[in-house]
Amino acid sequence: MSFIQVIVLAVVQGITEFLPISSSGHLILGSWLFDWPDQGIVFDTAVHVGTLAAVLVYFRREWIQLITGLGSNQLVEIDDSGGAIRARRLALLIVVGTVPLVIGGLLMKDSIEVNFRSPEAVGWLLIGTAAALLVGEYVGSRLRNMPSLKTADAGIIGIVQIIAVLPGVSRSGVTMVGGLAVGMTRDAAARFSLLLATPAIAGAGLLVAVDAINDNDGTDWGAAALGAVISAITAYFVIAGLMKLLRNGSFRPFIAYCAVAGIAVVIARAAGA
Repeated sequence: MSFIQVIVLAVVQGITEFLPISSSGHLILGSWLFDWPDQGIVFDTAVHVGTLAAVLVYFRREWIQLITGLGSNQLVEIDDSGGAIRARRLALLIVVGTVPLVIGGLLMKDSIEVNFRSPEAVGWLLIGTAAALLVGEYVGSRLRNMPSLKTADAGIIGIVQIIAVLPGVSRSGVTMVGGLAVGMTRDAAARFSLLLATPAIAGAGLLVAVDAINDNDGTDWGAAALGAVISAITAYFVIAGLMKLLRNGSFRPFIAYCAVAGIAVVIARAAGA
């Protein structure tokens, strides 16, 4: 990887991770558009871990309260309006929302690396993301906050999250749609989606790192580390504004973007580009 490729892809990851347009898909499309070599799943995971650092900083209050409050089951403040949930219950919801992704990711890992790291696949999956976001515009009562979330609701969101292992499917997008489908407000769905990002990204990062070390296939750890740092810095400066956009804005601009981008990629590949 060239220095320019590392910087561009890391910045793209830092910006797109929190928008419902698939950061992993954009990493693949970025290398394709500029005729760069495929950066590989290790680099993709490294820059995702970088954005994980930004998420942890943004939600540091919630995670500190959750970890320190598990023993006494104290309340965790999960939004700025005074909403709170017991630490053990929040931990249970996060675990239930994460387990399906762990199982699905392990089962689909090899197939994804072989069959879905292509511009064609990303194009079709971006179209699928647009369809999912379109559903999210119209489903759900949007009356429930996170403390009212039931274990079964978290399970539904977790099952929906499985498809986010595919490059081109937005993890934040489909989990927010899942939250809206069970009646959550847009703010609550966005917050729960980003809380689920922590174990999801951390688990994927650990799995890929172990595989890369065991394979000893000449992984460029310097590029991966630099990409992680740049994506973390980028994400840190944009996450607050993007969270506000996710909470209060409509999915419509993202529906249009994913549909147009996906169709354009599919047509370009069919034409031999």
